[in-house]
Amino acid sequence: MTAALLVQYGRPGYVGRFRASVEAVRGACVVLRGPRGLELGTVLCAAVAGVSGIDDEGELLRAATAADEAAADRSAALARDLLAAADELAAGLPVAFPDAEVALDGTAAVLHALPWAGCDLDAVLVALSERFGLPVRLLDLSRTPANPDPPEPATSCGKPDCGSGAGGCGTGGGCSTGSCSRGAVKSATELTAYFADLRGQMEAAARVPLH
Repeated sequence: MTAALLVQYGRPGYVGRFRASVEAVRGACVVLRGPRGLELGTVLCAAVAGVSGIDDEGELLRAATAADEAAADRSAALARDLLAAADELAAGLPVAFPDAEVALDGTAAVLHALPWAGCDLDAVLVALSERFGLPVRLLDLSRTPANPDPPEPATSCGKPDCGSGAGGCGTGGGCSTGSCSRGAVKSATELTAYFADLRGQMEAAARVPLH
C-alpha cells in the first residue's frame, strides 16, 4: 500500500510530500528519490490531503542503512571540495557561496549562491562540472520570498530559485528540466509557522500523525 509522507530534506530544510510503499516512523532517516536525485531525508508525519504549498517531490525508497550514511559522508566531503573550488574559480566576482550539496550517489551537485550584483556564473559551473565529473546546478539564494527584489542575480535558466540574468545555465552544468533545486529557502521562523498551521489542520481533520 502506498502512503504519502511529509519529509524534510536538503541543507535549507525543504519539506515535500513523498510516496512511500514502505513503513517509516516519525524521525526516521530515509533515502529519497526526488527532483535533485538521491538524498537522505527525515520523516516528519503523514501527509494531510488539502494542505497547500507542499509539492509532490518523488518517492521514499527505504530506511537509510549504514551504507547510505557512509555514502552521505562521502557526498558531504565532495561538497566541501566543490565549495572550495567554486570560491577559487569565482574570485573577484560579486557572489558568495554559502553551501553546496552532492547527491547521495555522487551523480549531481547543487551550488548555493548569494550574488550582490549582476554576474555570469556559466564559466564557473562548466569548470566545476568538468573538474568533478558531475553536473553542477545553481541555487540562487537571493531569489526567495524574503528577498523579492534581488540585485540582478547570477546566471539563469528562468526557473524559480535557480540563477537568473544573462547567459543561462544550459550546456555543461546549468539547470535542466526537473533537476533544479526546488522550493524557497525556509527560515526557522517559516518552518515553525508551517508546522503550527499543519498541526491545526490535522487536528481539525481528526487525523493522527505518525508516531
